[in-house]
Amino acid sequence: MIRLIRSELLKLRTTNMWWIFMLCSLVFIGLALLLNTAQADTDLGLGDAPRDMQLERNAANIYTSGQFFGLMMVMLLAILLITNEFYHQTATATFLATPKRTRVIVAKLITGAAMALAFWLVATVIDVIVGVIFFSAEGYDNGLGHWAVQQAMLLNLLVYVLWAVFGIGIGVLVRSQLGATITAAVLYTIGTYASLVVIALVRQFLIKEDWVWQAAVYVPPLASEHVVGGLSGQLDQIHLPGRWVGVVVLVGYAVVLGGIGTLITRRRDIG
Repeated sequence: MIRLIRSELLKLRTTNMWWIFMLCSLVFIGLALLLNTAQADTDLGLGDAPRDMQLERNAANIYTSGQFFGLMMVMLLAILLITNEFYHQTATATFLATPKRTRVIVAKLITGAAMALAFWLVATVIDVIVGVIFFSAEGYDNGLGHWAVQQAMLLNLLVYVLWAVFGIGIGVLVRSQLGATITAAVLYTIGTYASLVVIALVRQFLIKEDWVWQAAVYVPPLASEHVVGGLSGQLDQIHLPGRWVGVVVLVGYAVVLGGIGTLITRRRDIG
């Protein structure tokens, strides 16, 4: 297994796409930090919420900046871990060298998790540096000592890892490199906002109850935001379920996609 993981890491390092996705992620982190610090500058000291609650909410938001597009980058790179095998026609050699295909998938899942950890670490370091400077300039505590903020940052790591698992599963289901990446990117971006529109229409015309908005938690990208508290900021007046619901939703999707991907890989004709 160690050799398989080293092999997968070598494949990842020798692919030009990883640093392109990292650069894209850095750009999105910068944009997100601009928006989140501007929002925090407006929110802090305003409203009826207690000062500590406002600080925790804004600190968690800043220290997880760039999550939305960062997760997409991780998912797309994880897809390439699988689809590159078929695109470059190395899948046959890989599975001949390791007949137990489950071990190959496990190695790719571990590699994807390691890659997700790296993306999360880079994003978190940048977020923390900028966040500490921002709160210091504003005259506030940086919030890093608050458990709610620490929890958001740790859960963000879990979310990154789970989206790497999603990417592996999608790459197995759609072997075409171009088809898998385009489909995943479109579903992630356009599909997320389309889901919000559908939920809003249902709330407006069919079921005129605020709890309808809770369905947003079952859309994977929105569940990811909810896990770190971002969705609560968007739907401030709605009583959303606990963060653990978002975690369960994401774990459920990961188990299903990872399980299906493993079963398909074990049975599919690779040649």
